[in-house]
This record gives sequence, C-alpha cells and structure tokens, in this order.
Amino acid sequence: MREYNPEGSALRRDQKEMLKVLVAFADICEKNDIRWWLCSGTLLGAARHKGFIPWDDDIDLMMMRDDYEKLILLADSEFRHPYFLQSFHTEKQYYRGHAQVRYDGTAAILKDDINQPFHQGIFVDIFVYDNIPDEKGRKWKRSLFRAKWAQKCLLTSYYKQFSLKHPVTSVKFIIARFACILFGPRNIYRFYETQFTKWNATDSKCIACPTYDRRQIERETKLKEWYRESVSLPFEDLEMPVPGNYNEVLTTIYGKDYMKPCKAPSGHGETLFATDRSYIDILQELKQKR
Repeated sequence: MREYNPEGSALRRDQKEMLKVLVAFADICEKNDIRWWLCSGTLLGAARHKGFIPWDDDIDLMMMRDDYEKLILLADSEFRHPYFLQSFHTEKQYYRGHAQVRYDGTAAILKDDINQPFHQGIFVDIFVYDNIPDEKGRKWKRSLFRAKWAQKCLLTSYYKQFSLKHPVTSVKFIIARFACILFGPRNIYRFYETQFTKWNATDSKCIACPTYDRRQIERETKLKEWYRESVSLPFEDLEMPVPGNYNEVLTTIYGKDYMKPCKAPSGHGETLFATDRSYIDILQELKQKR
C-alpha cells in the first residue's frame, strides 16, 4: 500500500507534519486530563494499517462535549506558537461545527476556503459529540431541522460557491442570507449549537456529531457505552487512544468488512498543502492572480 504515500512523496511529508500537530494536541490533553479518541478514517487507519490510510490527507479526532468545552478554555494558555486551536470561540468568521488545531507557517487550503480569512495551516480535526435522544420523536426532528437551517444560513452567507450551486432566486436561500444579516452570524451559530447541547441533560444512550448532515447523523449514531473505556492502538510510531469498543464503531461507519482496503476519494476535495510556506503568502499570491 505504500505506493500511495512513499517516503519523500508530497503526501507523506504532509502526513508527517500532521503527526507533529497530533503529538502536541495529545500532550496538552494528557496534561489537562481531557479524554479523546481517534475517529472516522484515522481510527480505521489505526485498526487496519497501524497508521494513516495510505491515501488519507487528514487526521480526525473526537471528544465529548464536556471535554471539548474544557479544551476551548485552554486555547490561549496551552496552544501557543506554532499551534493554534481554531474554533467558533477562538477565531472570528470561523463557523464550522468542529474545531481544528492549526500549524503556523504551513498551508492546507481547501478549494472552498480560498476566499476565507481564517487560519489555513496544516491541521487536525476535532469533532465534538453530544447526546441525542434514543427515540427520534418530533422534538428531536424539530431540533435537527433548526440546526441544519442555521448551518445553511452560515454556509450561504460565507461560502460563495455554496450559493452558486443554487439559483439566487431560490426563496429559501434569500431568506437564509437575510436571517444571517438580521440576527448576526455569531448568534445564529450559538442557536445552531444549542439545538444539540440541550440534549446533553437527558439520560440518553446515544451520541452523534452535530457537524454531520442529517443522513450521516442517522447512519452513524453511536452508543455512549462504546466509549466508556479506552484502549491504545499503534498509529505510525505512536500509541493513540481509541474507543474500547472500536470494532462496533468501525462496523457502524464502514460495515463489517472494514478491514478490507477500498480506496475512496478525499472528503476534502482539492487541498493545497505546503510544509515550508505559510497559507498567508499563498492566499496572497492566489488573490493577485485573480
């Protein structure tokens, strides 16, 4: 499988820079007693390849909401140059539902983010999980509808390419833009987040990530008991925490044959990586060429 990321290849260099970010993050969490796990494709890579899926170009991590909020409070005191904890709470005009740890002096610019002003260094993703009701009744469906509408408001207002996929005459997108102007994007984001965090007071057995779309939330709902214990799996030359019942987690996401390699395209699409140049310089060059 090493033909996809041989030593010295651009992808392998990018992966090694991501590992630096991962190690820094892991040290901060251990110091502050914050629980977290590998998730999604990174968890699959640990189980199947003992490291990166050979063609993977990111690292996915997860934690529960209480640990996530604790992490956010440590943003200024623990995440210092060259690392930056990026979230709605730490960077203006960043409205994604998950956080990222960014690496100063590097670049990982998604095609859709070329016009965005936020930090775009090499990163690892940190996904937060909340309780969701075991019975998906009317109240849950209403919360999910409200959350996804709020998310659409933010996407429509800040991502031109998202708007261009839909006719500008479409009533729902005009309303979304107007709502963002009327209420302000930060208030809309808080409303979006509340639609999930309010379920954390319930005695639910299930958890999900609010960043995901509705179908993915329904398809990848997980049981809290799978995360009660943690075990370690090799990841490259490291030992990283994974859920104690990681087999159930991976089967839920990828099916029972998850150990069988199957190359899939990156969920990020086109990404411009640089390990020796800052995203600031690259974005400036791209702007001058337009």
